[in-house]
Amino acid sequence: MFGRFFGTKTSILPTPPKNQIEVVCPSCGAAQYEPRLVVSTFCKKCGVHLTVEKRRVIASEVTRSGAGMTDAWTDEPAAGSAPAKKPEPAAKPAEKASAEPAPTAADGFGAFLQSQNLPAADDPPPPAAEAAGPVNAASEPAAAGMRRAQSNSPPPTPAPAPHTATSLQKMKEQGMYRNQYFKDAECFDCGHKFKTGRSAKSANCPACGAYISLEDVEINMTSTQSIKTRGDVLIRKRGRLSASSVHCRDLECHGIIEANVTCSGDATFRTTGSIIGEIHCHRFVVEKGADVAFLNPVHATEVDIQARVTGTIYSTGPVLISSNGAINGDVTARSVSIEPGGELNGAMNIVRGKQQQPPPAAS
Repeated sequence: MFGRFFGTKTSILPTPPKNQIEVVCPSCGAAQYEPRLVVSTFCKKCGVHLTVEKRRVIASEVTRSGAGMTDAWTDEPAAGSAPAKKPEPAAKPAEKASAEPAPTAADGFGAFLQSQNLPAADDPPPPAAEAAGPVNAASEPAAAGMRRAQSNSPPPTPAPAPHTATSLQKMKEQGMYRNQYFKDAECFDCGHKFKTGRSAKSANCPACGAYISLEDVEINMTSTQSIKTRGDVLIRKRGRLSASSVHCRDLECHGIIEANVTCSGDATFRTTGSIIGEIHCHRFVVEKGADVAFLNPVHATEVDIQARVTGTIYSTGPVLISSNGAINGDVTARSVSIEPGGELNGAMNIVRGKQQQPPPAAS
């Protein structure tokens, strides 16, 4: 009670609140309130780390800012605790060096490196002369001349970094970017050719504004509707198309077709039966397993026969008859190649110049 009025060290602050004790820093003597079950804390005045063990306050070498301090025991215990042990007098430098334990990583990274005889991170590297060891006196003039020559010579010019093109640039240079995202389209009315999106289902001609269908058509039953699209046409095995005309890009026929066909691409047939109507295409192919009779002439730029065909064929380019192929009819072409086993039962006319084909039948 009297200590509170006279201000002794054991009662620096008023009575502690409930469940708190008074902790006095042994370094600066400042007092502060901490929870009753406190184990460690920092001094709010000087920032020293304090450890509370059995109501005794110990100041360690670690501070809030990371600087080291000398450990010291508190002169006065916490309120209501036993007297604390006073620190022993400092030993002489020689004795202190011998009695001081080896620092650990908890004492600081710099002290730990010094104890391991390792250079700290902030220490500059040793000079090249010291690292290389003692230099022979006879080699000093030569080394000095070499250093002067190096100092007078201009610094080496760094080699330019190689330019690495991105994948998009490579695709644009090779034309893959254009072919991947765009496809060709041609107007039926004016014949204007232009590019359109690969996923587009229709387009308008930029020149005349005509509507152009770009959808693919698949026929799996009997149909009598004419087809006019820049997409592909597929006729399934059960499909039968009876119409006036078919305009498309590629035609693949496994069924029966009765129409005049005009293809800007390939016309492939793998069916059995008769085909009524003229065929105008770029490449005419009859695959293995087919037996087709074309009642009207076939006009193409290239012809590849791999099965039995009956009809008249006109080609402005080569005609190839494979070992399983046979043509029963007349062939007019730039060249005719017959593999061993192939047959040509009809007249063969070889033309030198560009053959004049009759115009396609009106739609």
